[in-house]
Amino acid sequence: MPWRAFTRSEALSAGVSSQRLRRKDIYTVRPGLYAVSGSELTELDIVAALCRADPAAVVVGLSAARMQGLPLPSQNSTWATRTPVHIAADRGTRKGDRVVRWHNFSFAPGEVRRVSYSHLPAPDEAAMPHSRLRMSSRARTWRDLAPLLTHLQLVSVGDHLVRRPNPAFDKGRAEPLCTVAELSAACTGRYARKLRTALGDVRVGADSPRETMLRLAFRDAGLPEPLINQPLHGADGRVLHRPDFQWPEHRVCAEYEGKTHNDEEQVKRDIRRARRTSSAGFLEIRLYDEDTRASCANAVRIVRDELIARGWKP
Repeated sequence: MPWRAFTRSEALSAGVSSQRLRRKDIYTVRPGLYAVSGSELTELDIVAALCRADPAAVVVGLSAARMQGLPLPSQNSTWATRTPVHIAADRGTRKGDRVVRWHNFSFAPGEVRRVSYSHLPAPDEAAMPHSRLRMSSRARTWRDLAPLLTHLQLVSVGDHLVRRPNPAFDKGRAEPLCTVAELSAACTGRYARKLRTALGDVRVGADSPRETMLRLAFRDAGLPEPLINQPLHGADGRVLHRPDFQWPEHRVCAEYEGKTHNDEEQVKRDIRRARRTSSAGFLEIRLYDEDTRASCANAVRIVRDELIARGWKP
């Protein structure tokens, strides 16, 4: 079998007998769905098998969010064997269980995209087994997450979807994953008001949920709204770099230093960046994880003090 998880119909079509499916080296994932003992199943393996069995099925909700790389809270961001997958289909007599949670969704045109995923390794790409799935679009997935996420978490996902690709990290992609207009069109249904409120706080530029958290904390504290990852220019007009947050009228910028900034080479790059910032007459504030605790209280205090010292009047 070319799949880690396979249906009874696929096994029988491949010549595997019903008796063979009852041997100890094969186990039942759920009625009609099997896997070889010892194989480490992924969320993709299970949803792919379900979608191969029902070509009209659509991967939705948390499963679609995880498979499309959306930034989710830690309790939802990873899949484990006891985590149900989320599939939209005509449920009929189908019953959900610990493996699959069925949803009876209707979709507007453009809200379902077709994707192809590869599975087991093969000698060449052409021979690699693929599953072609139907999955809710990113904007529709954002909409369907509204009952599960807080305002901040919804804004973080929205920021991720509309941000401009970074050539260093987003190779092969030149456009945002979604436009603001696409997210606006998704603000429908029972949670439309919650979605519209979140969209009102979405901004193009934030590169991480932590940056979104800091930006909203600055806003809620009454600080002037910063530029987000916009060019900082030197005296000669040359772009020096793009700070996470920038208040050019007060010559202040702030950088959030995540875990990757502990790398020795990254530390050197950060030092060079700070020197360039200083040469342009800017004060660089460096923030880290502890500054984001207690609703970013420490980060807000530090930034407020420096803005006031440089002429901002609350």
